Amino acid sequence: MKQISTFNTKKDRTSLLFYMIFIIGGIGAGAFLSGKSQLSASVWINQQLFTRTFSMRDSLNTLVSLLLYLGAAFLTGLFAFGRPCGLALLVYRGIGIGVSAGLMYVMYGRGAVVPVIITFLPRAASAAFIAAVSIRESARNSRSILAFCMNRYDSGENSISFKLYCLRYIVLFIFSIFISAADGAVLYLYGSVCR
Repeated sequence: MKQISTFNTKKDRTSLLFYMIFIIGGIGAGAFLSGKSQLSASVWINQQLFTRTFSMRDSLNTLVSLLLYLGAAFLTGLFAFGRPCGLALLVYRGIGIGVSAGLMYVMYGRGAVVPVIITFLPRAASAAFIAAVSIRESARNSRSILAFCMNRYDSGENSISFKLYCLRYIVLFIFSIFISAADGAVLYLYGSVCR
């Protein structure tokens, strides 16, 4: 219990807003890239957030995208200098959101407003939230490892156990599954209404 109570230290109180700034910067870059058809068509750039058919398969793609991202974020937290990699992952996630939104406008024109609001914005907001939380946890763990390597680790002030780190990511994985299921339900309902 002591580990949980001492997890949030004065040194580790970085706001989610700090991490969201990197995502917003990535969204701007992604919106710019969406006009470049060769780049935006790549699944590695749009990160499977783009919806073309409003089907359950898109929900599965969302889940795969979220889980792959969480896996990468988890790994960056296992290294002393993982924080810069985590911030780069945030920009990457933002680029995917920006490219996907831009592709919907390129594909549907003015008619993209309703699909973007109903199907894309909830998916993008949840993906951004999960990205920011996961990188915050990754940065905290990475900072603890760096402090330990530099002999500045204070177990009373900066204690985090690997079990707690894993538990937080398990919660994020479960949250991702719920988000993907809800996303699938919204896509199914929207696809049924639009037919």
